[in-house]
This record gives sequence, C-alpha cells and structure tokens, in this order.
Amino acid sequence: MYSEGNYKLVAKLGNLKTIVLLLKAINFQESATCFGTKNGLKLTVEDSKCMQASAYIAVDVFQVFDLKEDVIFRINLDILVECLCMFWSNINTHASSVTLHLFYEGDGHPLSILIEEDGIITDCSLKTQTPDELLDFHLEPENVVNKVVLQTELLKDILSELDTTSDLIELLLSPSPPFFRISTAGLAGICHIELPHDGELVDNFQCLSTTTSSYKLSHIKPAIKALSCANKVSLRTDTCGLLSFQYMVKTDEGHVCYIEYYISPVIDPDEGD
Repeated sequence: MYSEGNYKLVAKLGNLKTIVLLLKAINFQESATCFGTKNGLKLTVEDSKCMQASAYIAVDVFQVFDLKEDVIFRINLDILVECLCMFWSNINTHASSVTLHLFYEGDGHPLSILIEEDGIITDCSLKTQTPDELLDFHLEPENVVNKVVLQTELLKDILSELDTTSDLIELLLSPSPPFFRISTAGLAGICHIELPHDGELVDNFQCLSTTTSSYKLSHIKPAIKALSCANKVSLRTDTCGLLSFQYMVKTDEGHVCYIEYYISPVIDPDEGD
C-alpha cells in the first residue's frame, strides 16, 4: 500500500455503487475538474460555458479522507468511469467487496487509483492537468423566483418520453394555472405536459411569478440521467431564467450525496439550433 506521508490527498471509499452512479450521471464530457476540501470531493463538468454539472461526495461518505490542503486538478472522467465499470457487476451486487483508494501528491502528479476486490488490487494512474477556469454558476437566494421540490418518479417518466425531434424544451412555472408545464415542438407537433403542483409527490411548490424559459433539449438530457439514482430533486429558476436541478442521492449506508446541474436558457428560442 502507498505511504501516506507524501500525499496531499488520501481517500478510501467502500460500497461504490452510489459513487459510480454519481460519476456516470455527470459523465457527458471527457474531463472533470476535481476539488478536494474539508467537506469532501466535488467533481465538476462543463459544456459550452452554458451548462455545468457537479457531483458532491461528502466527507462522511469516505472511510478515509486525509487532506493536508485544498486541492484542485482536472482528470479524464471517461477513463475513471471506465475503470470502475470494469467492476460494475460486483459493485452492483456485492458493493462492499470492492473498495477504491485515491492518492494525489499535488500539482503535476498523477492521481493514483487502487481498486481492491477480495484482496486483488488493480492499480491505475490518471494524468492530472491544471484546470481551465470554470464559470461561477449559482443562484442568489434573492433572485430565485421559482422553487419546486419533488420526488424523482414524477419527472422520470415524463422527461424520458420527451419528443427527441424537438430542439428546445419550454418550462412554464406559475402561481396560477397551469402552474407547472413542460412543452416541446418537434415532428409530432407541439406537446404540452402539465405536472401536478400539489400532489403527494410534490414536497414544495413556491412560485412568485409566472415565468417561461426555453432550454436546449441536448442540455436537459444529461440532467435526466441523474433521476435514476436520486430520491428527490429540487428545481429552481432565477430572474434570468437560469435553471438548477439539485438531486439528493442516498447511499446504502444512509449518507447523502448531491448532484447539481445548472443550465442557461436560450435567450432567443428561434436560435435554438
């Protein structure tokens, strides 16, 4: 085993099922920026400076989390997910028999990965790079105009059945009817889907004003992947139409991880292409 003395970050994860699902949910780009802080690990992926997704793995999820100082580096997320998925059948059925060890020495050094299964160790080394600056996507509380918290099964079927020939998806939220409506316009024509705003699967529905914003369906699709592993989702929009999905994901041990997506609106729907 690696000596822990030279490393800025040493971490160990058991029961990797939830972790693999988290990483796969944000794996719509090749590279991810990894942040290590006292709160745990955050991996962030960005696309075209108009969409950003982050997976948060809280410190209490780790069996070992030894961090000497905050670290930031970029890794090839495709390769990391591919490595873990080689063990997916065992992770999915006997999650506790597979553990992941991470070692990072600092700038310019690779991220060393040990995957241990029943005493057999697979050793991987991922090159790291200095990350590009990421956009500061966030919603200021005073600018949030709509917030909906709901059980994921309410959105899962609806979003998975969206007309894929439509370039855009339109989201309407309102304090009065129709309250919560998703619309597409594709080869099948214009389709409106109205979601209940006060059903048993809706935990919270707060709309201050009627807003209608359009988003590229190609940006919404990656966010849909997280529905399969999440328990709840918080959907928020601000005065500029910035859309946020925040997913709460519970591990088998009862710990909570988060996936967060930010999606910029299409300012002129006629330019959706």
